[in-house]
Amino acid sequence: MKNKITQTIIKIVSKITLICSVLLLIGIATPTKMLAGPIKVVVIDAGHGGHDPGAVGKSNVYEKNVNLKVALKLGELIESNFKDIKVVYTRKTDVFVELKKRTQIANENHADLFISIHCNSVNNSTIYGSETFVMSPDNNSANLAVAQKENAAILYESNYKEDYAGYDPNSTDAYILFSLYQNAYLNQSIKFASKIQEEFRTNTKLVDRGVKQAGFLVLWRTTMPSVLVEIGFLSNPKEEAFLASEKGQNDIANSLFRAFAQLVKEKNNISIETPILIENNDLPENKEDKNKDNKIVSEQQSSEVVFRIQISCLRENKKTNDPIFKGLENIRMWKNGKYYCYTAGEETSYEGATALLEKIKTMGFKDAFITAYKNEEKISIKEAKEHLKQ
Repeated sequence: MKNKITQTIIKIVSKITLICSVLLLIGIATPTKMLAGPIKVVVIDAGHGGHDPGAVGKSNVYEKNVNLKVALKLGELIESNFKDIKVVYTRKTDVFVELKKRTQIANENHADLFISIHCNSVNNSTIYGSETFVMSPDNNSANLAVAQKENAAILYESNYKEDYAGYDPNSTDAYILFSLYQNAYLNQSIKFASKIQEEFRTNTKLVDRGVKQAGFLVLWRTTMPSVLVEIGFLSNPKEEAFLASEKGQNDIANSLFRAFAQLVKEKNNISIETPILIENNDLPENKEDKNKDNKIVSEQQSSEVVFRIQISCLRENKKTNDPIFKGLENIRMWKNGKYYCYTAGEETSYEGATALLEKIKTMGFKDAFITAYKNEEKISIKEAKEHLKQ
């Protein structure tokens, strides 16, 4: 009995210590800068970067690259349409930026709005759609899982325990503390997040997964309304292709800008009748022969059975242009436990796949074998052959 009481006291003291540490870290002062006046400065944050790739799709699409491209496009749209609004980026190249530094950039520039751009990923490849998060503790396990995944980026930082008051991204206790600093901006953040989701639903035709609340470190200490946008799932093959395409990135940037323009209209009393948007008219994706040379899996292609040659599984993550793959085409990578597995080529007939396999074996890949996919889901060779007979 005495041991149980002692353990309970230790737990209580630990939680009190954690709360005190967080309060000392963020400061007890109540934020005073609300989004009551006009928007003069917006900070755009491209999630991940450098040695932190974020999520990686089955077709080797890196989240950090998609985030950056969309962020730069959004910033260009704002600068082109609103000459008096300053755009600040947390990064403009493929570099690693600590989460606390991203927040610091926003605060030091006295930003009126903070937009963090990310891509989602889960184990279930059938899930897709966009969702926008605001900073708040939430008991919903799904929201918590998304926050924990994004917050794990601090593990790339050398002094994360000191910089984040001993915060553990895998601990649920710390998340109840985050509202102490961001609640002052919660309503404004939710309002802007709702505009984003409305634009995604009506203009980009992305499935609307709603506005949600969770404890994101990158939003934690921002002294302004802030949102974290998960623009789609790299774990879904069709959505991965959309996010990797120029058209997809343009459409997403346009929708984010439209939501931003609505907010500017309300706060700055500025309305643009004909906004400058990114046009897709000249992109290869819009030509009739787009499927001939397009390496990205299109909606039409993904419904067919295809055969690929699995060439190797390695402990080291090799880039698809690595010399080891010289002479091979259409390299794809996915992670299987501790290993990075690679396939080459893509054939629509089993005969074509057999011929390709023999060719690849003569190139030194003696253990290569044929694999089959339908709707980008792996199936057995027998199932693939039966489908082709239909």
